[in-house]
Amino acid sequence: MKTIIKALVAPCMSVAASFLLAGCGPSTLDFRNAEVVNGKIFRAGADKPYSGHLTNAPARAAIVGRKDYAAYQQVLSNVYTSLGIQAGIYTGAAVCDVDVEQGVLDGKAVCRATADQLLSDEMSFDKGALDGRIKTYFPRNGGKLAAEAEFDNGVLDGDMTMYGPQSARKILQVSFKQGKVHGKQEIFDDETGKPVFRATYSKGLVNGELVRYSRGTDRLAYRVRMVDGVKDGIEENYDAFSGKLRDRSGWKMGKPHGEVVVATLDNDRNPTDELKVVQRYDNGVLRPSEPAATTATEAATVAPVTPAKLQGCIDARIVAFRIQHGDEEVITADQLSEWETECREGKRS
Repeated sequence: MKTIIKALVAPCMSVAASFLLAGCGPSTLDFRNAEVVNGKIFRAGADKPYSGHLTNAPARAAIVGRKDYAAYQQVLSNVYTSLGIQAGIYTGAAVCDVDVEQGVLDGKAVCRATADQLLSDEMSFDKGALDGRIKTYFPRNGGKLAAEAEFDNGVLDGDMTMYGPQSARKILQVSFKQGKVHGKQEIFDDETGKPVFRATYSKGLVNGELVRYSRGTDRLAYRVRMVDGVKDGIEENYDAFSGKLRDRSGWKMGKPHGEVVVATLDNDRNPTDELKVVQRYDNGVLRPSEPAATTATEAATVAPVTPAKLQGCIDARIVAFRIQHGDEEVITADQLSEWETECREGKRS
C-alpha cells in the first residue's frame, strides 16, 4: 500500500514532472474561459460552479457593479467631488485576480490597472460578500494609498480613511457602524490640511453641529445644529472671503423658530457688521412683521426695543457664549429663545 501511495505522489514532487503540477494544486481559470450564469462563475461548458483562482477578470464585471463595493466607491466619489480633486483611480478599467469557491468570490482579490499592471485595489471576500480590509491606490501616482476601510459581511463597518493624491495627508476620517456613518466625520483640504467639513453622526443621521469652512482657511462658511438629522438650533452662513456673518436663523426640530437676521450689504454687496431682522417664526409659523400693540400702561413702563438693539443684545450673548465654551459647543433653539426674552425684557447678561 505504501508503495502505491508513493507512486501516486511522486509526480507532484518530481522536478522532472513539473508539467503535472497544475493538476496537484488549486485550479486556475482565465476569465476569457469563464461564464457567469445566475450570478455564479462557471468554467465555460461546465455543469458545476467553479472553485479555484480566477485571473484577468474585468473589475467592472467582478467588482464595480456590486452593491457593497458601490457604497464604498460612492464615499470616495463624494469626497473627491467636494474637494475638487481629480483622483485618477482606475478601478473600473482594472483587471482582477480573485479566489472563487462554488462560483462566488471567496478569498483575496487583487486588481491592477490594465495598461501597466500597477496596483489598483486589494480586498477580500467571504462567501460572496466583501469582508475585512479594503485598500485603494493611486496607480499613476507612485502607487500611493488612496483609501482604506473595513467591511463586515458586505457592509462598511469600522474606520475609513482617505488620503490626498498630492500631499498623501488625510482628507477624510469617518467611522461606520453596520453600513451607516457613526461618530465624527471630518474632511480636510489636500493642500493645506485645514478642516473643510465636520459633523457628528449617530446611525447615519447628524446629531450635533455640522460645520463647513472656507477651503484652505480657518474661516467658518456654515454652521447648524441638528438632532436626528433635522435642524434644531442656530443656523449661520458666513461670507467666504471676509468671514463676516451673512445670515442667521433659528430652528426647533426641523421648523423655523425665532428671528431671521441678515447682514446689511455695502456698495460691493459684501456683508457689513450691521444686522437687521427680516422675519420671525414661532415653531414654524411666520409671525407678523409689525410688533403687537401695547397698552398705555405698558407703553409708559416698558421701553421699546428696536430690532437692531434686540439683535445686538442677542449677538453679544452669542459672542460671550463662544468665548466661554468654544466654537464647537452647540447653541440650542431653547437657549436662543431664552436670550431673546431676556433682551426684550432689558435684562443684562
